[in-house]
Amino acid sequence: MGLLLKIFVLYLLTIMIMRLMGKSTIIQMTPYDLVAIIIVGTVASEPLISTEFLPTVYALAILVLIHILFSKLTLWQWGNRFFLGEPTILIKHGEFVEDNIEKSRLSIAQILSILRSQGFPKVSDIDYAILEPIGEISVIAKPENTPVTVQHMNIPIEDEGLPISVIVDRRIQVRNLKLLGKTKEWLKNKLKEQNLTEKDIFYAYVNEKTKNLIIKKRIM
Repeated sequence: MGLLLKIFVLYLLTIMIMRLMGKSTIIQMTPYDLVAIIIVGTVASEPLISTEFLPTVYALAILVLIHILFSKLTLWQWGNRFFLGEPTILIKHGEFVEDNIEKSRLSIAQILSILRSQGFPKVSDIDYAILEPIGEISVIAKPENTPVTVQHMNIPIEDEGLPISVIVDRRIQVRNLKLLGKTKEWLKNKLKEQNLTEKDIFYAYVNEKTKNLIIKKRIM
């Protein structure tokens, strides 16, 4: 098999494997996700420097099965604790929990940097800061430092629902129209009322609940 074809096939195969592993592999990056990604990259690159191709495919298939098995095991409490670990409280009621910080092998400078990036320059403004199993730090502000919302102010607001794309770069999104319970003809009639066609639209969406059509026309 030629080198160019090998690269093309392995590239597509690796993408398929990452999709099979699930979105959490990219978003959460758990310890077993990270190990799986490193091994996948190493195994997938092997045929590029050797002639063994099919054994690589078999190895990748086994790796995917093992990863899926581990993912299933984390649904159980003991598996979750073993493979992911447990959350660790770093700050409680505005004070550092020093023992937990030492066990987590984090420096105060690292924690302060992360807190500042999340909009909390003062530790005293924080009720809890928790190191999650996926490596992120979740911050819960003290009640008096919680941002004011329209609910706090008793201001009524209309829930328009999720904005769902119906035209993207002049192309009608038929699947999304089905989610809205609408048809392609309905959309074209709406556009016709404004003397437009999908070719005139750069982007358009419909609010899930109100069914309002919002249009962003192309700039010629």
